[in-house]
Amino acid sequence: MILIAALGNDRVIGSGDGMPWDVPEEYEHFLSLIEGQSVLMGRRSWEIFGGDLTSAHNIVISRSVRRLMGAKVAHSLGEAMELGRSYGKTLFCAGGAGVYAQALPHADAMYLSFIKGEFSGDAYFPQYDDADWIIDMRVDHPRFEYVVFRRQAAA
Repeated sequence: MILIAALGNDRVIGSGDGMPWDVPEEYEHFLSLIEGQSVLMGRRSWEIFGGDLTSAHNIVISRSVRRLMGAKVAHSLGEAMELGRSYGKTLFCAGGAGVYAQALPHADAMYLSFIKGEFSGDAYFPQYDDADWIIDMRVDHPRFEYVVFRRQAAA
């Protein structure tokens, strides 16, 4: 599973019901990466981004919702991961904060876009140990830096 996120300073990923920045080129990059793949996310993230997604399979984790138009509902991360893997596509985790925190120990990679500038918000990407990850690729864009992290093999 790959965690995919845009982060501001101090790991901020959200503010209220959206993102604290407007960087269309980064959002287009995100949509191009998930196109035709499987994406899992929490219900609130689905409500914000679900209509835009280019993924082939959408899985929403929710304890209260039973059905959603355009997505399969899973009641736990484990159930969502199992369903996502059954599609035979790359499985992305696209948040929010609680889902990222649960998914981090299961991730093989992280595709992170670091948005340039100062932003405030109320949702944060979880802390991760740099020693667990190697940088596989880094691409600098005018308004964000895209970094691919791969999990280090256990010694």
